Amino acid sequence: MKINLLKGSVTYGAVTIFSRITAVILIPILTRLLTPDEYGVLSMVLTIITLVNLVVTFEVSQAVTLFFTDQNRVDRNLYPSTAIQFSLVMYFFLLVVIAIFGEIIYRVVVAKNFGAAIFIEGALLLAANGIFFLIQNQLRLEFKTRWYAILTLGYVLLTSFGAIAGALYFNHPIEAVILGQTAGAAIIGIIGIVLLWERFRFRFNMSKLREMLKYSLPLVPSGFLLLGGQQAPKIILSIFGSLEDVGIYGLAYQIAGFSGLAVLGVQIAITPSILANHQDIETPKKLGRLFEIFATVALMFCSFLSVFSRELIMIFSVPSYAGAASLVPFLAFAISLISLYIFFPGKIIKGKSGAQLLASTGSFLIAVIAGLVLIKLDGVRGAALSALLSAATFFLIWSFISQKLYRLPVNWLKIVKAAVLSAAVCAVGIFCIPAGITFYSVALKCGLLLLFSGLIGWEYLNELRKHFLNKP
Repeated sequence: MKINLLKGSVTYGAVTIFSRITAVILIPILTRLLTPDEYGVLSMVLTIITLVNLVVTFEVSQAVTLFFTDQNRVDRNLYPSTAIQFSLVMYFFLLVVIAIFGEIIYRVVVAKNFGAAIFIEGALLLAANGIFFLIQNQLRLEFKTRWYAILTLGYVLLTSFGAIAGALYFNHPIEAVILGQTAGAAIIGIIGIVLLWERFRFRFNMSKLREMLKYSLPLVPSGFLLLGGQQAPKIILSIFGSLEDVGIYGLAYQIAGFSGLAVLGVQIAITPSILANHQDIETPKKLGRLFEIFATVALMFCSFLSVFSRELIMIFSVPSYAGAASLVPFLAFAISLISLYIFFPGKIIKGKSGAQLLASTGSFLIAVIAGLVLIKLDGVRGAALSALLSAATFFLIWSFISQKLYRLPVNWLKIVKAAVLSAAVCAVGIFCIPAGITFYSVALKCGLLLLFSGLIGWEYLNELRKHFLNKP
């Protein structure tokens, strides 16, 4: 059977690009409406509720992905319906807990000069987003790419509009931004439930819940530690630094996040295809080839963001955020490393959910230890460097173990050479070419990036030429 590991990736990629473009538009608006302190508080609250989401739902969505894609299960429809009902109940309990203990948590973790009621709004946003992501995951598993695209675009537009409207027209801009996003996510979530009613209307099944939790519970600490490793530098920075530092770090993370465009919709489309076709003898070869290509593309994205980091900060923010420019290179490479793990599916295929804990634990420990040391030495830049070290640790451990379970033929020497060349290009672009939105500066940096792209792309072009020459 001929397989297509990139099925649906064009649609997913287009949606991802649109989402990123919307994020680009949103950044300069929010940075002009919120001070660095306010942006830092917003970033911290969103970070905390994201970490809480991993615990409150026990990662049941990953269990749905595994069990629902098993075509041999005649009762597989019970998994998504049980998961969404379980999640709704858990979000309700979360709201109760935050209503009782939110003040204590907020005073310890965030700051004393903002109202703790913001955690209630954050919990509402968490619940609305969590339900939407379950719906989104179900559409992906059923390969309903058109509806996935429609609902995702609606989500992006409504949450962005809600955030802007809240920041513009209400006296408490941070809380208004969160409530505006919550309203947009809730509207799309209701539409999604109606759309998938035939799937979600099945009864709640306790035995299916126990089966899903048995698989997903080991994923909770690993997922929490992985995400915690990415966010630990920000949390440590909020303790030993200032909210202004957190706001600058948060903006840099947003700009660096565009490096995730390197994998486009493949990151969304590839997992269901791998689970369905991993036994095919050609699949490892195709995955290894895909990893080489997308790793190279990721290096190009990171190089662009690094070389033009100062210009991007000038465009998307105001002078009070200028310090974010020096953080973008570290965070761009960190985000790319985290996103590329999807090409090594050995743990997922073999169902070794407990084995994921090792990579996540290593990543978290490096983030905490490096964060404590580097933030004291170099402040906010130390936080960015610790994030990069944490991401590199996770990727190396994950890929090493995955290769033992499901080996992919990868030309690692090619990847290393491209990475070294990328680092050299970034150093030249940042330290040797003056920053500024001028013809001279932009032309030099574009020429440098074109030279870099030509050098690392030459080998791929040669292979493509040989492929077509040898083709009957």
